[in-house]
Amino acid sequence: MNAAHLHIVLVHLPVVLVPTATIVLLLALLRKQSSVAKVALSLFVTASLFILPAFLIGEEAEEMIEHLPGIFEETIEEHAESANTAFWLTLAVGGIAMCSLTLQKRAPHLTQSALRFLVVAGTLTSGSLAYTAYEGGKIRHPEAYERSGQPEHSEEHEHD
Repeated sequence: MNAAHLHIVLVHLPVVLVPTATIVLLLALLRKQSSVAKVALSLFVTASLFILPAFLIGEEAEEMIEHLPGIFEETIEEHAESANTAFWLTLAVGGIAMCSLTLQKRAPHLTQSALRFLVVAGTLTSGSLAYTAYEGGKIRHPEAYERSGQPEHSEEHEHD
């Protein structure tokens, strides 16, 4: 398995885990189920653990594919920019979730505030991850992003 393949495999996990954690956490808050909230917090932490290597090998993955036919530097850069935002947001929700898990018994009032905040932050992070995945898909799957029968990038952009 090379860096490009590993990057693709790893990035799918946070893209699925963060929205799942957000929904599970919202349900836990609505139903006042602390054990379900712990599951959601654990999912946020897990997502942040997987995004670290995915982000760190992104540059190596880029170097492997940037000179292949049909790959556009502009598309890679758009993906990289959105990935930077998604990376930091995912680390933030993972960090807050870890703190919430640690403080649950000592400071339940802080934990409840953090849980409500994480629903909002998780929603924003989910959107950022989805957009980053969308941008990443354009790198190698232009057929999925055609507009009016025309690919998003033309051959003339290749030399810009």
